[in-house]
Amino acid sequence: MTHEQIITYATWSALAIAALAAVGEWLHGRRVARLSRLAFGPAAKPRAWTKLAPPLRVAALAGVVWSLFTLIAFNHLSRDRDRHATVTRHLMILLDVSPSMQLTDAGESGNQPRAVRTAELLKSVLSRVPGDNVRFSAASFYTEARMLARECQDRELIVHFAAEVPFHFTYKPGKTDLLKSLNQTGEMMKDWPRKSTTLLVISDGDSVSPAGLKPMPSAVADVLFVGVGEAARGTFIDGHLSRQDSATLTQLARRLGGKYFDGNTRQIPSDALQKLNAEDPSSAKWQADRRLVAIAVLAASAALLCLLPLMLEWFGSAWKARVPAHPQRLKRSEVAP
Repeated sequence: MTHEQIITYATWSALAIAALAAVGEWLHGRRVARLSRLAFGPAAKPRAWTKLAPPLRVAALAGVVWSLFTLIAFNHLSRDRDRHATVTRHLMILLDVSPSMQLTDAGESGNQPRAVRTAELLKSVLSRVPGDNVRFSAASFYTEARMLARECQDRELIVHFAAEVPFHFTYKPGKTDLLKSLNQTGEMMKDWPRKSTTLLVISDGDSVSPAGLKPMPSAVADVLFVGVGEAARGTFIDGHLSRQDSATLTQLARRLGGKYFDGNTRQIPSDALQKLNAEDPSSAKWQADRRLVAIAVLAASAALLCLLPLMLEWFGSAWKARVPAHPQRLKRSEVAP
């Protein structure tokens, strides 16, 4: 259910209850008028402030209905969960699928393949990302970048790409070209809304050239580089020593205005996902303001409905009906035979 629908349904529900309550107050007023002397004494008039009671009761009933409808809608019982929900953020994942990612030197114990460690990192990230208004895209790179999934909501599919599929067999053999892949990924994201995308790059940083990086498009709000693999010692592959090149990944992150994290033994901190997890500004402000107003209206309306009968009973009329004292019982001696 969208914000506009919540406003519309809550308003119409409140108006319908107000109209029904107004009819009830009118009927109640007619009956009270016929019994005014019995209710209010010889003057047949209540105190002047009681004229406010009917409109206050109508307003309180409308307020209760409006606030309850609004709070229920925000309690995830009637939110819009269809696939056409408004997209406000994108997570673009760029996965290194070069042969070096199959080397076993990752994880706390150092006996995990780098690709498996990549899947663990991705699973942790995706579990901390709200999915209603976020779309996930994934691309792999080796000698070039290739789009794997575009704007989907299937988290398991993204994780499957990281660990289960040996994509490097589909590429032409050669050196890993991270800079070229970053430039190609930027072209893939250029049509997305401005500042809506977080780019997450997971790689061991192997065989990175020193120049040729282009700036990211305006769609990118944050860039995160995550390194996998042992950084202190390497493993021989294809005639060279392969290890996590943390210095190069850190430099690339700085050039793109992002951050680098060593994910070989630790998870990506939640603070790094702040922009991705932040709700849409207009939506978050609307939701917080509307919810607070609904709570305040519900409390005030319920209090008014509870206190109004007591106030009418105690302060509604200056005349109070009194029960006469019970007559003294006649003594037996005074009773006539």
